[in-house]
Amino acid sequence: MNSTVFMKSAENDLTDCVRECFNAFGGVDSIVKGNVFLKINATMPMLAAITNPEVILAVIRVVKEAKEKPKQIFVFDNCAVGFFTRYIFSLEHLAQRIKKLGAKPLYLDEQKSIDVEFHGKALDKPIPIPKILYENLVEHKTENTYINIPKLKTHLQTGMTCCIKNQHGLLYAAEKVYNHHLIDEKLIDIMTIFKPDFNLVDATTVVDYGQFPIIPEWEIPMHLLLSGKDPVALDTVGAALLGIENVKHIELAAEKGFGCNELDKIEILPSRDLLEKNKCQLHCKGLPLKPSEKLTLLRGNQVCRTGCLTLGLYFVIFTHDTNFGPCVGVIGKGHNTAELDKYPGPFIVNGPCAVSELKDYFENRKAQGEKIKVYYVNDHCNLAELIKVVMKGCNIPFSHLFNVMDVNFLKVFYHLILAKFHGVRCIMKF
Repeated sequence: MNSTVFMKSAENDLTDCVRECFNAFGGVDSIVKGNVFLKINATMPMLAAITNPEVILAVIRVVKEAKEKPKQIFVFDNCAVGFFTRYIFSLEHLAQRIKKLGAKPLYLDEQKSIDVEFHGKALDKPIPIPKILYENLVEHKTENTYINIPKLKTHLQTGMTCCIKNQHGLLYAAEKVYNHHLIDEKLIDIMTIFKPDFNLVDATTVVDYGQFPIIPEWEIPMHLLLSGKDPVALDTVGAALLGIENVKHIELAAEKGFGCNELDKIEILPSRDLLEKNKCQLHCKGLPLKPSEKLTLLRGNQVCRTGCLTLGLYFVIFTHDTNFGPCVGVIGKGHNTAELDKYPGPFIVNGPCAVSELKDYFENRKAQGEKIKVYYVNDHCNLAELIKVVMKGCNIPFSHLFNVMDVNFLKVFYHLILAKFHGVRCIMKF
């Protein structure tokens, strides 16, 4: 594999910049064939968190310049658990603008599925995959084109999001939740079957303090595009740009032979000076906002960052800038129940380790006449369920969700009706 990364300043016309990103690897003619599938990051209804719509549209324009005209151009993703993709594509009128250029939005959470055996460590059973992707990008991969267009940002669970992490969006919501504590291993399982032909990374802006830019200052201008055929090399350079080290899924991908993660062995064009010039130090562990004294997070002796620890993040995000009631979160395993005795609740017990260890304890307290509220989340990291129990446990009105995400209720409702009509797989129920 060509472990070369091309870095391009994106302060001028984006279509010209994108064209240069392709030209550094033989041009769009050497890449495009058949149906072209553009995998973007459309994870949540926050523009700072998704692939820049202008970058997406620029890629479509350049792909259409290929001598072998694409049969069809699909722009696709499956958003984060608890949302629905059709709405994300409504931001900045993205879906309409995609159609105007002759491409087609593809909302994976509305697509028919086919069960696939990954034989992986995390994906260890038949997993439903969008049938259209499997048929075009696995069964007939040599006839079609897969271009990965991730957003570069930090991530509180995996360290960062770039080419490898972006493929988590190939799964439906239930499968994203499944074995989430093994998300790094899950990403490698996905790579055994789905391999992009080309990667173009949106680093026009990057996101600090994880994937939820709830404060405008967390969106950091970088004015860069990165491109290449080696997703591991691109992620390695992306991590260096963010100042993030020891990203597990990058290391696992390199061990599997999916690419190069040795920075000194990666060729950076046109010059390594661009890397040094644009390096910054962002944060993928902890948040600068401190939870209120009303909130308590009790950790057991063992807690996994990629699973139940997400509860602490959601305490911060969904209690930010609103009134809320006291709540106690309980995560991990190995708890001292004498410590739990000190609190009247309400409690959120997050993750199978905490639930299996403490459910009898809480039920005994109820049996002894205590009127305590306990919300159990049996998955390691079910984002939709976590939103629901945090809102309930902290006595926050549902309407606050729209303030956090800065979305319009009527617009959400309209697109949800459309999504339901088209068979969306949505697992968030209040």
